[in-house]
Amino acid sequence: MKTFLHVGCGPLYLDPVTQQPSRPQGFDLNSWNELRLDINPAVKPDVVGTMTDMSAVPSGSVDAIFSSHNIEHLYPHEVPIALAEFKRVLRPDGFVVITCPDLQSVCALVAQGKLTEPAYISAAGPIAPLDILYGHRPPMSQGNLYMSHRCGFTLNVLLGTLESSGFAKVVGSCRPDCFDLWALACVSDISNEQLLGLARRYLPEQSADINQSEQAAQDMQQAIQDVLSLAQTHQQNGHLAEAQSLYLEILNIEPRHAEANYGLGLIEVNLKSAADALPRLEIAVESNPAVEQYWVSYVDALMLSGITHSVPDVLALGQQHGLQPETAQILANELAELLAAK
Repeated sequence: MKTFLHVGCGPLYLDPVTQQPSRPQGFDLNSWNELRLDINPAVKPDVVGTMTDMSAVPSGSVDAIFSSHNIEHLYPHEVPIALAEFKRVLRPDGFVVITCPDLQSVCALVAQGKLTEPAYISAAGPIAPLDILYGHRPPMSQGNLYMSHRCGFTLNVLLGTLESSGFAKVVGSCRPDCFDLWALACVSDISNEQLLGLARRYLPEQSADINQSEQAAQDMQQAIQDVLSLAQTHQQNGHLAEAQSLYLEILNIEPRHAEANYGLGLIEVNLKSAADALPRLEIAVESNPAVEQYWVSYVDALMLSGITHSVPDVLALGQQHGLQPETAQILANELAELLAAK
């Protein structure tokens, strides 16, 4: 029988009719074992842990993950860490189902002046846009700060974040009437037909629209390209602080974006040191090894940082990708001159 990890499971709820444990859509009792994980020991989970540290769950040990209204409780910089943990514990053919608030539909109510008016009635009582944005106020007022919200998503940001975290296929939708987002992300690169089949089984009925998710992903990439162009223009004009801020905006969405890491690395060479820039330049080389200039700048930074012993190996590796032999020879000559001058 397959196993799904229920992240942020909360208390165990029993169906009032069957007296069986209540399960998320698609994860029926006959096909799935439930492994319950929560930060709060009081809800008696199988595993006590956080989204950013699930070390008690072995790598590649679960077939699926279900996470309902958890990811918004993280700080923005913690989201990629949590998604990396999700990906780590999933098997190669695994998938994750995530649902969280939809800030776009919530902000529509805020724009209408309805910040504190009930948007809907839940089992926990009336829920206002203020609760959706920042966390449910009644339990927080009683000291349960686990309920506070620290980040948020629109559909394109959620799908883009999953893709940038290494999930090969994603699909999702927003439900404006419910003020929520749903997404399903697969570790492996399955066909669109398989993805749609999973979405139909594990997501709410109206959500499984491949075209919508593909359009959202395209919109996200276009927005990133527009910001990148503006950052590069600022950098060329010497406005390094403005360029740096824009590159960081891109990396918040797509941490391994090659051009953004490369541009930011060049800025850090100027504003800090070559050693500080090395991690950025290394990511650029790893993300797009076909670009020769990335190798040149990376090798230059290694030499400026005094890490000369690594340069021959990097030159050899670079020539297997985008670094031309004649360029590698020039860099090797520069290394020889540098060592001879010592």
